[in-house]
Amino acid sequence: MALRTIRTMGRAGDNASGKKWFAIFVGVIMLMSVAGFVFSFNPSAQGSNFRYGGLEFKQAQQGFFTTEANGKQIDFFYRPEDVSDIYMPGFVVEKLTGSRVIYLTYYWNSTLAESMALLQFDAANLLDSLHKVFAQAASATENPFGMPVISCANATSFIPVLLFQEANNTAISADSENPDCIILNASSESGLTRAADRLKYALISGKAGGGRE
Repeated sequence: MALRTIRTMGRAGDNASGKKWFAIFVGVIMLMSVAGFVFSFNPSAQGSNFRYGGLEFKQAQQGFFTTEANGKQIDFFYRPEDVSDIYMPGFVVEKLTGSRVIYLTYYWNSTLAESMALLQFDAANLLDSLHKVFAQAASATENPFGMPVISCANATSFIPVLLFQEANNTAISADSENPDCIILNASSESGLTRAADRLKYALISGKAGGGRE
């Protein structure tokens, strides 16, 4: 009788131990599944960081990319290769980075004015920190902010102008009437975002080409 009881307890103990290890196994599988789910929704955890133009880009939890220039954070929404299709001839970068002073101007009353102002700020930081070019903020028309009024008509070979404006296309090129004025056209908010990244990557690399280093 006692022997039968001991054997019964042994079988019960083995059964409990088996259930314990089965529970641990299931728990590990669930943890691995959760970890995989989190990684799939967190691109930065998948090695999405990259280097371009000698700068390191890190992807934030929100999905955009960020780097630093002159101690200031510069944000990007696209990778270099994702905006390389936007037309931009090579002489544009040479014109923007080859002078000591440049005007950055836009229409302050544009529907895209807020994003243009941010691009003006980012481009000025990149020109100053990477190319030692002083970028003066301006407006293409009379404005309530006291900014100087600068348009393509004011562009010279010594002081070029970079103008941001709304248009029916998205491209970056020289003004047809004044090659010392570079115009960034954008047809929408998303178009401006892409064109802005295209321009900033070009200023970082010092050339108009796209693609990751």
